[in-house]
Amino acid sequence: METMQESKGKNSVLKLEEFFSSRMKDEVFAVLDKYPEEKSVIVDYNDLEIFDPDTADLLIEKPEEMLDAASKSIVNIDPQRKNAQLNVRFKNVRNNVPLRYLRSEYIGKFIAVDGIVRKTDEIHPRIMSAVFECRSCMRLHDVEQKSNIIHEPAVCTECGGRSFKLLQEESQYMDTQTVKLQEPLENLSGGDQPRQINIVLEDDLVDTLTPGDKIRITGILRTVRDEKSKRFTNYIYGNFFEALEQEFEELEISEEDEEEIRQLASSPDIYDKIINSTAPSIQGYYEVKEAIAFQLFGGSAKILEDKTHMRGDMHILIVGDPGIGKSQILKYVSKLAPRGIYTSGKGTSGVGLTAAAVRDDLGGWSLEAGALVLGDKGNVCVDELDKMREEDRSAIHEALEQQTISIAKAGIMATLNSRCSVLAAANPKFGRFDRYKSIAEQIDLPSPILSRFDLIFIIEDKPNAERDHSLAGHILKIHQDRNINYEIEPEFMRKYIAYARRTVNPTLSNEAATTLQDFYVTMRSGAIDEESPVPITARQLEALVRIAEASARIRLSDEVTKEDAERAIQLQENCMKQVGYDPDTGKVDIDKVEGRTSKSERDKINIITDVIKELCVDYEGSAPKTVVYAELADKYNIGENKVDEIINMLKSKGVIYEPTADHYNIA
Repeated sequence: METMQESKGKNSVLKLEEFFSSRMKDEVFAVLDKYPEEKSVIVDYNDLEIFDPDTADLLIEKPEEMLDAASKSIVNIDPQRKNAQLNVRFKNVRNNVPLRYLRSEYIGKFIAVDGIVRKTDEIHPRIMSAVFECRSCMRLHDVEQKSNIIHEPAVCTECGGRSFKLLQEESQYMDTQTVKLQEPLENLSGGDQPRQINIVLEDDLVDTLTPGDKIRITGILRTVRDEKSKRFTNYIYGNFFEALEQEFEELEISEEDEEEIRQLASSPDIYDKIINSTAPSIQGYYEVKEAIAFQLFGGSAKILEDKTHMRGDMHILIVGDPGIGKSQILKYVSKLAPRGIYTSGKGTSGVGLTAAAVRDDLGGWSLEAGALVLGDKGNVCVDELDKMREEDRSAIHEALEQQTISIAKAGIMATLNSRCSVLAAANPKFGRFDRYKSIAEQIDLPSPILSRFDLIFIIEDKPNAERDHSLAGHILKIHQDRNINYEIEPEFMRKYIAYARRTVNPTLSNEAATTLQDFYVTMRSGAIDEESPVPITARQLEALVRIAEASARIRLSDEVTKEDAERAIQLQENCMKQVGYDPDTGKVDIDKVEGRTSKSERDKINIITDVIKELCVDYEGSAPKTVVYAELADKYNIGENKVDEIINMLKSKGVIYEPTADHYNIA
C-alpha cells in the first residue's frame, strides 16, 4: 500500500504537471530546446498562487519536496523525452524575511532575503552521484549523494561484500559556490552590527554574483552542524536571485521614458534643471552642484590600442568649513547613484577601502571587498578624508588614477576593478579657514592625493546678510513642510543619467580640441621663464576633457562642442584660482593646487639656505641668527615670521642645524 506521503507527492507532481503544461508550456519548451546551455525554468510565484493556492503554500512549507516534484513534472511533459534535469526557480516569492529575523522557525522553509554581496568564494565541484566499485567482485554501484559527506552502499548486491572503492572520474558532479550576504545598511539602527549569512549557489547560478551587488535571494533556509564547535549554523540554499539596485547601465528604460528624456534634453535650460535637481535640499553652491552633475554623467572611458586605460570617471574634493552641508551632499549622491557607497574618516581602514584577505570555511584565503571595490561602476563618497590615517589614505592612490586595486596578501595576487567616481570631503587643517594664510597651506592632504582630483572646491562660511537670510528661510521651510520641490524627480534623474551613459559616447570636435589646446598652451606660456611657477599640467588637461564630455552627455550630444570645452575651462579656472593663486607672484601655481611647495616658497628656501651658507663662511663656522634675519630683511624683503617658518621646516628635515644657541649651519 502506498503511504500518505507518497500519495501527497504524486498529487503534487500531477498538480505541477498541469500547471507547467497549461500555464508555462512555451517557457518550458524554450528552455528544453536550448538544453544543456540553459538549465533553468523561471516561474513567477504569483502565477502558481493564482493557479492553485494550496500548491503555492506547500512550496513555502515543504520546498525540497515541491522542487523535486517540479523537476519530475517537467521530465514528464517533455515531448522529446530528453530526460532533462531542469532547475525550477521561483521569483517574487512573498515570504520575504529581513536577515536579522531569520530564526529557527524558518529552517526548511522557502524564504526571500535582501542583502549586499560581500564576498564570493571559489567554485568547487559537489558530488551528486557517486560510483563505487566492490573490491571483491568489481560490480559498480551508483549512490545518489545529498551532502558533502560521502555515503557508501551498505552491501554489495552481487556478492554481499562491504568494502568499496570510490571511482571519482566515473561519478557525476555539480558546480557549487558559497557567497556571503550582508543585510542592507539602511535597515540598521543605533549600534547594530550588520548580520551576515552564507548562500550556497549551485549549477547555473555559480559565478553570476560579484561583491557589491544588491540582491534579493530566494531559497531554502538550512542548517549544518560544525564538527569542531558542535554548533549549528544556518545557511541559505539559493534557488533564484534578482538585482534590487542596478548599475546605471542596467536600469530599465521604457519607450515613454526615452521620449521624455529626449524632450527634456532638448530644453534650453537643461543644465540649470539638472544642477538644481542635484542635492536640492541644500541651497547655493552652484559650481559644486554643477561639478557633481558632471561627475554623475561622467566622461568616456577609453582603452587605447596598446591596452592603456584612460578613465572617464571624475573625482571631486570639497574642502570647507564645518556645518556647510558637505556630508549632506555626499549622502545625497551616494543614494542617487547606483552602487553608491558612503564611508567616513577615522572609521575607515585601508583594507576597508580596498579588500581584506579572510579565511574561508575550508581553511583557504579569499578576498572580501572593501568600499572602492563594492562601488565599482558607481560612486564612492569619502567623508572626513583628512581624518584618515596616512597609511589608510595611501590605499586610494591607485584606485583614483588607474581605477584598479592590486592586492598581494596571504598568497593571493589579484587586481580588482574599482571603476568608480570618488567624491570626497575634508575640513581645513585648523578646523576653519584662516583668511591670512594661503588656502593651499590649510589643506591637510598630501600632494599625491590632491593631484588625482579633477576638481577641488574651497567653501568658506563667510557671513553675508542677504545670503544668510535666504538660507535660513530655506532651511526653516524644509523643517515646516518636509517637502522638497524637485525640478526633476530623483527616479527620473537616475533614468536620464542611465540613458545618457548607456547611449552617448561623445567625441571631441576639432573646435573643442583647439579651444582646450589653446587654453593649455596659453596657461603654460606664462611659465616659459625659469623663474615662473607652472600653472597647469597634462593631468588638468585630461580633467578638462572629461568635464567637456560630461557636459555633452547632459545634452545627449555625440559631439563635444566649443561651448562644452569653454564650460569645462570656466569650472576648472574657478577651482584653480581658489586653491592655486600665489599672492607672492600673482599667478596660479599648480604646485600650490596639488599641495606641494609653491615656486615662490621654493625660491625663499633657496635664498635662506644660500644666505646661511655665505654667512657660515664669513663667520668661520656658523651664521649668527640676528645677522641672518638682517641680511634677509634688507636684501630680499623676507620678514622674521616667514624666516622662522622656513627655518623650522628645514630643521625638521635635517637640512639646517643649530651648533650653538642662536647660530645656524647647513647640515
